[in-house]
Amino acid sequence: MRIVSSICLLCSLIWISSCGRQGSQEVGELVAWPEITHFDDLAFRVDGLVRVKDLDSVREILPKLREAGAQLRISSMPGNVANREEVSLIFNDLVSLTKNLEEEELDDVELSNLILGLHPVIEKLIEAAKMPHVHANEGVNSGFLFPIFGTDSKQVGTAEIKLHDDAGDIEVWLMHGGYDGQPWRILSSTTLSLSFPELGKKIDLAVRDHIQNKDESGSATLVDGKTNYFVFPGASGMDPAWLMGGNFAAKAELSFLINTTGPFVLRPHVHR
Repeated sequence: MRIVSSICLLCSLIWISSCGRQGSQEVGELVAWPEITHFDDLAFRVDGLVRVKDLDSVREILPKLREAGAQLRISSMPGNVANREEVSLIFNDLVSLTKNLEEEELDDVELSNLILGLHPVIEKLIEAAKMPHVHANEGVNSGFLFPIFGTDSKQVGTAEIKLHDDAGDIEVWLMHGGYDGQPWRILSSTTLSLSFPELGKKIDLAVRDHIQNKDESGSATLVDGKTNYFVFPGASGMDPAWLMGGNFAAKAELSFLINTTGPFVLRPHVHR
């Protein structure tokens, strides 16, 4: 009897220990829903293109967006989402929108309205599920990443560009090579040019100072008179009000020295 009791006690302790480990893993685990994340990236991209009225590019991406929408299944919902009932309701609304995208004869107005309706619904779903809302081309500073090309049109670096929707100020970090490259430091006297051809505007980005040139996290970026960090408006005194707002979108191009990003759609980092 003592042997049986000991075995039962040991099994109970193992079961309790196992439950404790599983519970701690579930609590600390981030909510990951790859199908939603992929669809969100595409939806955010075409949303920006609609806002800058580049519907030709939207229609080029539309087959990929439709394919990603067709992959959405309620059965793929992660087990650790918060507010499952609310997420299910929002998910059904999202699926209804994606089905409308399948119509072959969508005119420009219908297509634009459908596209602009997608991302707000996805945002609500991600918020209800308590998922991290990070886009594929988002950098470590919560800005968006764009390749930098040299004179031979080959990528030589990456720019992380962060437009703050609440103040209209812009931060830029330069990196060698790809997304995980090392800081690309250039003389602190250099200015970066950000042009908006369709708006007829152009701004310059410069260092905050020539002593430490701290970014908004308080990290010093100046090394031996060189830095990879530039800002607008800084000390320029220019009014950034036209860049403010969560829905801002404009085609832009960053250039410095002999390098350029080429045209891209500038969108803001939204403060909530």
